[in-house]
Amino acid sequence: MRLAITGTTGRVGRALANRLTGRHEIVELPKVVLDLDSSDPAVALADLEFDALIHPAGMTSLEACEDDPDTARRVNADAPAALARFCTERGKRMLAFSTDYVFDGREPGLRTESDDPAPLSAYGRTKRDGELGVLDAGGTVVRVSWIFGPEKPAFPDQVLSDALAGRPLSAIADKFSLPTFTADLAGWIDTLLYRGCPPEIFHACNSGEPVSWHDIAREVVRFLHDTGRLPAMPEIKALRLDETPFFRAPRPRHTALAAGKLADLLGHDPRNWKEALREHLAGRISR
Repeated sequence: MRLAITGTTGRVGRALANRLTGRHEIVELPKVVLDLDSSDPAVALADLEFDALIHPAGMTSLEACEDDPDTARRVNADAPAALARFCTERGKRMLAFSTDYVFDGREPGLRTESDDPAPLSAYGRTKRDGELGVLDAGGTVVRVSWIFGPEKPAFPDQVLSDALAGRPLSAIADKFSLPTFTADLAGWIDTLLYRGCPPEIFHACNSGEPVSWHDIAREVVRFLHDTGRLPAMPEIKALRLDETPFFRAPRPRHTALAAGKLADLLGHDPRNWKEALREHLAGRISR
């Protein structure tokens, strides 16, 4: 299959381009090729041969979206809808990525695809509107959360570096979701493509009970201790979300995604986030 992938300089786009090549022919669409903030982003697809468009690109900084909601709307809402309409008109499949931040996160537990979104921020609102535009055009929406992988440093990588360097460790302990490992995500997307990209919403994340960033940091430190990199497990200071001044945009506290629909498609549950994290960390320290 010939896949066009947007945002290939970003974490998810890069991971998909790297990991799906070989099984598919990849056409990369970084921002210099497809500008989501243009008046008609679908123009970049007009002369392009592809079977499916995978669209992870977007405006992802919550603070930037809050400061410039008009641009956020063009990039996160209007552009995906336009790309989805283009694909539908030409008989192509479209799979767009969204976020757990479409939920308000007021109640603990797992969010299913049928739960009502109620975003708190400009980022969440524009991503939700983008979902609706893609679905209206017959496309597929995949919500992900807390992405990590070797393509770009993420929170676990920062904890790893700080712990090995002996720097003080701290992490927010009152915000909960589930991580998503890019290696697993690429396989799930391949399955969705094989199944024809059903025009629905799917939650895609690793399995387990909802965890905080503090829980993830503890697992990183535990891995380093278990593998002999740290003689003792250092203390990790627990922070509160409302004590984090550089988070100006509101963030939901409880957004762990239930991936039951994805599990039905795969024929098994996604693997536990701890197993995925340890695989990632082992790859990092072996370099």
